[in-house]
Amino acid sequence: MKTRLKSNLLIVLLAVISVVACSKDGEDGAVGPQGPQGEQGPTGPQGDAGADGAQGEQGVEGEQGEQGDPGTANVIYSDWIESPIVDNDNNIEAPTANGSLNVAGLSQDIVEMGNVLVFGKIESNGNVYALPYMGNQGVSYYYYFNIEEINIRLTTTDGSNIGTPLFTTYRYVLIPGGVEASNGIGGVSSKAGSQDFSKMSYEEVVDYFNIPH
Repeated sequence: MKTRLKSNLLIVLLAVISVVACSKDGEDGAVGPQGPQGEQGPTGPQGDAGADGAQGEQGVEGEQGEQGDPGTANVIYSDWIESPIVDNDNNIEAPTANGSLNVAGLSQDIVEMGNVLVFGKIESNGNVYALPYMGNQGVSYYYYFNIEEINIRLTTTDGSNIGTPLFTTYRYVLIPGGVEASNGIGGVSSKAGSQDFSKMSYEEVVDYFNIPH
């Protein structure tokens, strides 16, 4: 009985040694095919939201600038100028007379395509009238203009002496572009202009362009 048990133990021992020897010295077997991907696990719980960052300071809003006066950017106007017409103690003993104003801003462009307006003021009552103007005493007041010059002219309708001129001061307004000038004589024509300044009163012109009175 003991002899048979020893024989069985010897057989088992030899089998173990054989397996170990094969695992050390034998070649690796081929890699088997990849198994199917397992199911995706459930989504974990969402983390707590982070705290909101501090709001930046709002910039200071700049002040809005004052609105500019419309229409005066390119308009040239003079102060009231003493009459350039030479007389004898405020008495013109001739049927015609004239005198020129030097106007540095009266350019070739304004002569050809602009508006040249001239106004006369009566000293006694401050009334202002646009030239050309026919006075009650039969004296016509009108003007010619050219580059850098406005020539104011007086003439009587019946050839008598002018006497005391109606206007003691004059003022001009130069408006570039827009309306073609009428050959430099008597003012501005009404050709092709959306606004005929020659038909406007003095008050209408200065209000239109925000010109100081």
